[in-house]
Amino acid sequence: MNHDQAVRPVRTGAAFALLGTVQAILNTAVTITSAAGPDIAADLDLGASGLVWSGAAYTLAFSGLLLLGGRMADLRGRRAAFRVGTAVFAAASLVGALVPGGAWLIAARLAQGAGAAVAAPAAMALVGDVFPGNAARGRAMAAWGGLSGVGAALGMQLGGATATWASWRWAFVTLAVAGFAVAALAGRHLPAGPAPVRGRVDVLGAALVTGGVALLSLGLVAVGTHGWLALAVLLPLGAGLVLLAAFGVAESRAAAPLMPLRFLASGRRVAGLATGMLAPIAGSTAAFLMSLYFQRVLGWSALRSAMGFVPYTLVLIAVSVAGIRVVARLGARRTAALGLATMAVAFLLFARIGADAAYVGAPLAGMLALPLGIGLTAAGAVVAATGDVPPAQAALAGGAFNTTMLMGPTIGMALFASLADAHTGNGPSPEQAATDGYTFAFQAAAALFALAALAAAGLRARRTVGRPRPARV
Repeated sequence: MNHDQAVRPVRTGAAFALLGTVQAILNTAVTITSAAGPDIAADLDLGASGLVWSGAAYTLAFSGLLLLGGRMADLRGRRAAFRVGTAVFAAASLVGALVPGGAWLIAARLAQGAGAAVAAPAAMALVGDVFPGNAARGRAMAAWGGLSGVGAALGMQLGGATATWASWRWAFVTLAVAGFAVAALAGRHLPAGPAPVRGRVDVLGAALVTGGVALLSLGLVAVGTHGWLALAVLLPLGAGLVLLAAFGVAESRAAAPLMPLRFLASGRRVAGLATGMLAPIAGSTAAFLMSLYFQRVLGWSALRSAMGFVPYTLVLIAVSVAGIRVVARLGARRTAALGLATMAVAFLLFARIGADAAYVGAPLAGMLALPLGIGLTAAGAVVAATGDVPPAQAALAGGAFNTTMLMGPTIGMALFASLADAHTGNGPSPEQAATDGYTFAFQAAAALFALAALAAAGLRARRTVGRPRPARV
C-alpha cells in the first residue's frame, strides 16, 4: 500500500461507481452507431460496408488487444493502466465526434477499441482490489456481470436520441466527457493495486492472438455481405483459426505467456467463459433484428425504435442489482442455467411477432423477459469465470472474460442475421416476408439457448459428486 492510500482509505462505493461507469461506457460504444446508422451514413457519405465497419472497427480492436491489455496492467500497474486506457478511449471518442469523413471515423473507432482493451481488464482486476474479501468480491462481480449489457442497451438509446434531437456526434462527446471525468478521478478514488511485476511483453503471443481474433471477427462481419461459403468469409475464418492454434503452441513454450495454459485448466472457469459469450449473443441478436423489425416492418423512426428498448434497459438495470442475491442463493451454475432458459422463452416470444403486431404483446413481453435472462446469465458466468482466480491473474481473467463477451455480438450478428436473410420469404408483402425471416431466426435462437440451459443444468451430473459450492457452474 502506498502512502496516499494509507492517508486516504479507498471508499468502496465511489471506487465501484468509477469502475462500473467505465465498464458501462466501454460497452455503450459497441452499440452507439447502431440506432444512428442512417444519420452517420448520410453525414459522412458512408456506404453499407463503411457503416458496418464503423461499428466493427471498435470491437475488432477491443477484443483483439484485450489479452495484451491485461498484461500491460500487470507490467505498468492496474490503476495506471486503467487511467491511460480510459483517457485514450475518451480522446478517441472526442476525435470521433469531430471526424470529417468515414475513414477518419473508422480510425477513431479503432483507437477507441485500443484504449478500451487496456482499461477493461485493469478495471475488472481493480474490483478485486477494492473488494478483497471473497464474499464481497463475489457480490461485486455478480453486479459487474450485468454492466456490459446495460451499457450496450444505453448505447442504442443515446445514439437514437442524439441523432434525432441534435447530431449523432454528441453521442461521442458524451463518451469523451464521461471517460475524461473518470480518468481524472481515478487517482483519488481507486487503489493502485499490487506493485507492477517485472517482465517482458510476449510480443509473439500478442501478435498471434490479436491477428487471430481480428481475422475471426473480420470473417464473421463479412457473412452478412457475402454469405457463409464465400472466400471473403472462409479465408479470414480459416486464417484466424490457424493463428489462434499457433498462439496456443507459442504460449505453451513462452517464458512469460499472455495466456498461461494452466489458466484454462479449471473446467468451471472455462464453462464460465463460454457461458459469458452467450449473454451478448442474445442481446446483440435481439437488438439488431428487433430494430430492423421496428423500422422496416412497423415503420418506426430511429428514436422510436430506440425507445422501444427502454423497458429492456430498465429490467436489465434492475437485474444487475438483484442478480447479486440470486447468485448468493442459487449459486452461479443454477443462476446461469435459469438465465439461459429465460432467454430461450424470450426468443419464443419474439418469434410470435407479426407484420402488423402491436408493441404491447409479443414484442414487449420479449423485451421484459430477455434482459432478465441476460442479467442472470451474465451474473452467473462472471462469478464462475473469475471466482477462484488468484489475485495475480485478476487482469488476465478480466481480459479473457471480456474477450469472450466481445466475440459474442459478432458471432450472434453473423449467425442469426444470416439465418433471417436466408429465410426471408415471398409473403404477400415485403413486411411479411421480412417478418418470416426474423421469426425463423428467433426460433433458432430459442433452440440454441434451450440446449445451453439443459447443458448448464446437467453439468453437475458429469462431475465428481461433492459438496455444492455457490460459485459453481
